[in-house]
Amino acid sequence: MSKVTKENYPVWKQKIRRVLIAMKAYNIIAGVELLPVGNGVALRLLQEHWHDQANNALAQIHLGCCDELLPLIDNIDNPVEMWEALWDQLDNVSMKVGCTQVLRKFTASRPLPDKTVTQYFTKLIALCKKLIGTTENITNNPMKTHIFTTPSNSYETTIQILEQ
Repeated sequence: MSKVTKENYPVWKQKIRRVLIAMKAYNIIAGVELLPVGNGVALRLLQEHWHDQANNALAQIHLGCCDELLPLIDNIDNPVEMWEALWDQLDNVSMKVGCTQVLRKFTASRPLPDKTVTQYFTKLIALCKKLIGTTENITNNPMKTHIFTTPSNSYETTIQILEQ
């Protein structure tokens, strides 16, 4: 597989996505499969498996970058952040397809256990800013709806504690 450049990003992204799917690591990159939280032997094995998949994804993405783009990701050790750094720099929002992808990314965004609320909101705001002036513009109401319908696990735990 050829390495990603500014010119071949859309094709490379589809190819590396298929590689990551075959490796069972794409759901980590997409933010669908989160690091299991908790204690216990069985959970530790799941966490180790998740880290193995995440590290394989990290290596594939890094190896797939041309020298010109490596500075964008060299200091990133999280495969999700690495994927997003490339996406932020190389995805073309000016095209309808690019706008739709940004909107999908916004819709799929969830608070992550290892990230602060501020980091989550910063990510949502950055995605919204990319869509300003496009047909996919995200106004305040969809933003509020998204925030209130995607609470993190810690939020749910807090609610349960307060209820008891």
